[in-house]
Amino acid sequence: MKSSLLFLSLLLLSSIFISAQSTAMPVDIDMDSDSDISVTEPGSDKTSRRISGKVVDENGMPIIGASVSIVQDSLNATVTDIDGRFKLLVDIDGEKPTIRISYIGYETVEIPVLNGTTEYAVSMPPVQSQLDEVVVIGYGTQRKVNLTGSVASISKTSLADRPLTNATNALAGLASGLTVTNSGGNTPGYEAQTIRVRGIGTLNDAAPLVVVDGMTGIAISDINPQDIENISILKDAASSAIYGSRAANGVILITTRRGVEAAPRLTYSGNVSFEKVAKRLNLVTDYADFMEIQNAGLIANGQAPRFSQGKIDEWRNDAGRNPTIYPNTDWQDHIYRNPSVVQNHNLSVTGGGRRVRYNVSVGYVDNPGMIYYTDYKRYQLNSNIDINIKPWLSVGANVFGYIDSNNPSSENAAAGGDVIFGSGAFNTVPGMTLYDPETGLYGGIQNPEEENVSNFNPYRRQWFYKTDFPTKTRRTVAKLHATLRPIKGLTIEGSFTYNYWTRRVEQHLTDRNLYRFTFDGPVLIREGKVRTYIRRYNYANNFRSSDLTATYNFKFSQLSGTVLAGMSQEYDKNEHESFLRYDLIDDSLTSIDAATTNGPIGGNYTEWSMRSYFGRVNLSWDDRYLLEANLRADGSSKFAPGHRWGYFPSVSAAWRISEEQFMSPSRQWLDQLKVRASYGSLGNNATTSYYMYQSLFATAGYILNGNIAGGFAQTVLSNPALTWEKTYMTNFGLDFALFNSRLNGSIDIYNKDTKGILISLPAPLEHGTSVVPNQNAGEVRNR
Repeated sequence: MKSSLLFLSLLLLSSIFISAQSTAMPVDIDMDSDSDISVTEPGSDKTSRRISGKVVDENGMPIIGASVSIVQDSLNATVTDIDGRFKLLVDIDGEKPTIRISYIGYETVEIPVLNGTTEYAVSMPPVQSQLDEVVVIGYGTQRKVNLTGSVASISKTSLADRPLTNATNALAGLASGLTVTNSGGNTPGYEAQTIRVRGIGTLNDAAPLVVVDGMTGIAISDINPQDIENISILKDAASSAIYGSRAANGVILITTRRGVEAAPRLTYSGNVSFEKVAKRLNLVTDYADFMEIQNAGLIANGQAPRFSQGKIDEWRNDAGRNPTIYPNTDWQDHIYRNPSVVQNHNLSVTGGGRRVRYNVSVGYVDNPGMIYYTDYKRYQLNSNIDINIKPWLSVGANVFGYIDSNNPSSENAAAGGDVIFGSGAFNTVPGMTLYDPETGLYGGIQNPEEENVSNFNPYRRQWFYKTDFPTKTRRTVAKLHATLRPIKGLTIEGSFTYNYWTRRVEQHLTDRNLYRFTFDGPVLIREGKVRTYIRRYNYANNFRSSDLTATYNFKFSQLSGTVLAGMSQEYDKNEHESFLRYDLIDDSLTSIDAATTNGPIGGNYTEWSMRSYFGRVNLSWDDRYLLEANLRADGSSKFAPGHRWGYFPSVSAAWRISEEQFMSPSRQWLDQLKVRASYGSLGNNATTSYYMYQSLFATAGYILNGNIAGGFAQTVLSNPALTWEKTYMTNFGLDFALFNSRLNGSIDIYNKDTKGILISLPAPLEHGTSVVPNQNAGEVRNR
């Protein structure tokens, strides 16, 4: 994280230096009159005129921070001040200059510079129609009306009113065909949301590909919801095929906020929310009633009652005056916080000029969890910097990272086990004092007649590991990118991304004595003596990727189009190791060398790589007839050399009926009517192992001459014919917008067939104990 912050600081300093150098140019100003100022640059024959103006909205209010530039010279730019005013020097010797004014949420305005006019009043109309919305697609953007595939778009405004700390939860219910379920509970930092696009299409990993600012390998839950600018969901094969083998289950593209040409703007957003268990169990918490119910049940079953009337009367007569000695415990009061106070704070600064634009944000989350000892904290950084070096060359960097801190008992406290289920809370009785705040002691059964009830204390079991060693998770992602525009219409982009993730889990087992509380003082009923140990897990993931694309835009008469060609390469390495030592010399020692007995020690790593080539052609005739074709070739190291490459084409077309001449009578109320169709294939290489085309061996013991000798044994059989899963999808859709886009929507019908799914089939016993490899044998159909 420190290296990321250092890199960011250096980049900011360099950009300031570039900007400062670019503005240090001496000029001679000849003020011929008060109304017309001409400027001559030394050593140049160019003459410039100073112009000024004011930019207002539809209500006449000044627009602060609007970008004002000259179309013929994009580096000649400024932003409006607090009164909406601007000043520029424009070249009056060459081509007639044009002023361009733009601002988020408003239509871009262009005004020609007129001879003799130095003051301009500009009114910017707000964006009214959703038809001009620009949607992020694979390796580019496209106007929504020109889409031929099935793409859903979610804007930042849809997320703004959701006070959530996890971006995955914020997606629920915002797009058709997208389902979000929480299968891992609400333990902070251990949420296990499941995202599906158009259902489950494979028996293996059915999660969609997530791409954040062109970077893969980042989970949606890693992103601060406040940093999200736009989310696009690619649902059919035509829109997803550009991502090939990674896109069989759909693609989710996330764009984070970037800098704009405007004065620096500091923004704070935060919220405090209160969480509690929505519905608690209705338990018998009066211990006298509990004993009477137990006795009645035993008598009805022909057995002797367990509790004496004297004990029942003791609890009944105390009436709650001595809750430690005569408890009436509801274990839910001790396990659940009521409420849990969650804090979420975000601070960002956005701005820039004609050369440098930046957006830097920091975030902080404090979630103590609804269950005690599940507390979680996160510190997060996200920065996007773009630098225009020349009109034809720009560079930039994205730096993203976070540090998570979890209570080491989080998984044990929330997952159930002996905390809630089994011998835990579900097996307690109201006559148990879980914890005495006056003495700081943990309790057990207060009634000696409870012979067959465990003294396991769920509150004690929640605090199972020393809190001095929280689980730490860190992620650092850095992306460097450059854009080159050598000729008109041609854009070449390249990027390199480095993504490093680590998690360190350290567990120091603790235990507590359990007492029975009496008027004469506490009595020890169970000594907190377990076999002490220190257990450590280290996890690391190293991911690198690089992309190179070339895009050419052209227009000939009524035909316009875009041609894209590119290549990418990815490498991923996942490592883990674990250490365990028992019997600490003293429970207060925290070094692993303080333990005297070795436990299991293990570790391993896996790695894979993939190289891809891809292309796309978009054609549009008069913005009415649209055609798109994609092709991607992927080579994966998970398959044998003869089966590594998969080829995934797609084609789609659309007809904007609303733009036809015969539809002109309905244009007063019909803004958009488009039919589209697509067909394509996608791949999936989600094998359960990265090396199933090879025979795998592991250490094993052999008996030679009556002695055990170390050696290797084959543990996994190979399948060299293993290859890609393939998904074939057909999609028909209808898009419409009515009444100035106040009513709009989409209707899609699709058929999705996945063939050659990688599954493990039953094998004859003659194969022995070796693991049988996957085969391309499964099929799934979604409609």
